[in-house]
Amino acid sequence: MAGNNDAAFAAKLLRRTRYNELRMLYLLASMLVLLLIFTAGHVLRKRQWMSSHSLPVRLSRRFRSLSLRTCCRGVPTVGHGMIISLYVLANILVFFIGLNDGGMGMATLSNVGSRTAWLALGNLVIVILLALKVTPLILLTGRSYDRLNLLHRVAGSTTVALVVIHASCYTDYFLGQGRADHLLRSSDICGMVAGLAMVGLAAGGFLLRRRFYEVFYYLHITLWLLVIVMTILHQADLDNRAVVALVASVASVWGLDRLLRFLRFLIGAVGNSARLTSMPDGSTRVVLAKPPLGAVSGMHCFLWFPGMRSHESHPFTLAALDPPELVVGPAGHYTHALNSYADANAGSPVRVGVEGPYGAVSYPSASSAIFVAGGSGITYTLGTALDMLRSDRNQRLLFVWVARKAATFDSLRHRLAILCQDPRVTVRLFVSSKPAPLPASTSQEVLTLSLPATREADANSDPEKGWSGPTPSSEKTSDDVQEILASPSHPTDVGGIAITFQRPDVAALIRDAIQDTPQDGRALVFGCGPDSLMTVVRNTTAASIRSSGPAVDLYIESFGL
Repeated sequence: MAGNNDAAFAAKLLRRTRYNELRMLYLLASMLVLLLIFTAGHVLRKRQWMSSHSLPVRLSRRFRSLSLRTCCRGVPTVGHGMIISLYVLANILVFFIGLNDGGMGMATLSNVGSRTAWLALGNLVIVILLALKVTPLILLTGRSYDRLNLLHRVAGSTTVALVVIHASCYTDYFLGQGRADHLLRSSDICGMVAGLAMVGLAAGGFLLRRRFYEVFYYLHITLWLLVIVMTILHQADLDNRAVVALVASVASVWGLDRLLRFLRFLIGAVGNSARLTSMPDGSTRVVLAKPPLGAVSGMHCFLWFPGMRSHESHPFTLAALDPPELVVGPAGHYTHALNSYADANAGSPVRVGVEGPYGAVSYPSASSAIFVAGGSGITYTLGTALDMLRSDRNQRLLFVWVARKAATFDSLRHRLAILCQDPRVTVRLFVSSKPAPLPASTSQEVLTLSLPATREADANSDPEKGWSGPTPSSEKTSDDVQEILASPSHPTDVGGIAITFQRPDVAALIRDAIQDTPQDGRALVFGCGPDSLMTVVRNTTAASIRSSGPAVDLYIESFGL
């Protein structure tokens, strides 16, 4: 009789396993549908064959006007929030629908534990796909790995939550059944180790990623490898080794990504070197002997300096390609170490490995482009602007760079001169911090732009030069801000480009530039800088997307290590 009971229970377990396997596939299928929808949207947006007055275009613009707006802390836009909500909703639906159908006659705690285990495995596939650097998703969605990192973190957190529920339910179930010894089996101990490692992954991401990136990175890799091994050992024999096959496949994809990146590092290191220059504002200029294969200015690549920290590499943006040049702002332990390394090797080439490039560079043709940079965000915007000037002869560009100190502008003075010399470009430089008081005996100069600063003067501006934009900060005359005392420590211009010492009205600059774009044209808005500045860029651009008017696209590059 006991044998019959055991056989019946084993049959129930097998039925439940197959049922939950199918639910895991449903989850992956729903994510595939979501991916196909965004791929279709990406492809259709690149094909500009529809009239701006057609219903699909009007609806699309209304949706984008909403989705591009800032959402909440940790979620940059409403669009990101929608994707995350759909992802979470899919997990909830797959979890609850038919929860006890596959395990009829079995305890609910046991069914919950089983369902969450299979959902965690499904989400593990999503986590890895979003973690790949050399990812096929860039071809499907136009988003590079860095744009997908938020979704990777959300999927990772969801996976950890499912694992915690799985472990809690089965622990409670076996203790309630008086079978505590079941939890001491080697396979279950391996599962506990895998679960604790996953919790460590999540904790490291929340607590260490921003402040101690190097510690976070190596802890992340170590714990991830531990998760893979322990998960395989946890259920090595389940359903003809289905768990082993799935986890091994996921690990193989991740390993292949790492191998490809390692090979690209080796290729990028052969015959390569870098000259480092420490700049007055604490940033470091890096000039490479050769760029990564296929690079375009505005894209980013990983730099590896074996003579400084042989165990680390970090991503930085290419500001230009002739020669390959990057400017690394002071943003963490590694960047400060790089600045000290530059001082120690001033004038001498150093060994460097380069891996990349990364970043989407397929931008639609447009009538105008607006670039807004804050601090070291200049590398992305400047690189993209220089590349755009080479590829499109009919565009007008407005280039705005906001920095805390005037010394920041010196790092790319020679590149700014290239922009200024182009009649299609308007360059505006702002110093947001108020300069220190200077002796009253020093002669005063009004720091204004080389272009008109008021709307009344627009009529006299050169139409081939671009647009001047609104008064930077307010409607009133700002003699107390605009008039400063010229001195070597407070330069009035950078290579002939005037500096304005006040916070710009970035929203007005963007609105005015988009309004000056032809109704049947397209305006591209690019931004890179601090979160507060990018929030203004996002919301202003979103509010400027209207059913009647030019098409508007937004591209934001986030700061990161």
